[in-house]
Amino acid sequence: MIIRWLLLTVLCWSVAVTAGEAVIHNGLIEPERQVVPGYLARIEQNNPEELIEILNRAEKFYLDEGMRQDFSPVVFVLHGPEVAIFFKENYFRYRSIVDLAAKLSALKVVDIKVCETQSHGLGLDLKMLYPFVGTVPVGPIEKSRLIDAEKFLYF
Repeated sequence: MIIRWLLLTVLCWSVAVTAGEAVIHNGLIEPERQVVPGYLARIEQNNPEELIEILNRAEKFYLDEGMRQDFSPVVFVLHGPEVAIFFKENYFRYRSIVDLAAKLSALKVVDIKVCETQSHGLGLDLKMLYPFVGTVPVGPIEKSRLIDAEKFLYF
């Protein structure tokens, strides 16, 4: 009986090692979790409604999956007219979006960055950004870098 158990354990271990797709955890063979370098929010309509929808999805994702140690924030790279949402002068107009984004940023669920070029084009002063919002020089280039070089997946 013990010999059978030993043979079965060795067989399971060798299958898991050679397959590279499973690991033994607490004596059970489990599929190995694919490590994703990060997620990039797919923003196509560049409007407040789309942004609140994606923020809500990110919050749900965090509640469902985010308690894992390997969780990394969903990166938002904004480079359309929606960058104006995160400037202090527009708080009363976009308060619900800003409050949710601030909460999710504090929890490290999202990482929001706005395009400096677009901000300047809209006549916005980068000093008036909320402290939880970062910047990138050119949004489309940053998005390409994250997808192509860093191998992020669209969220």
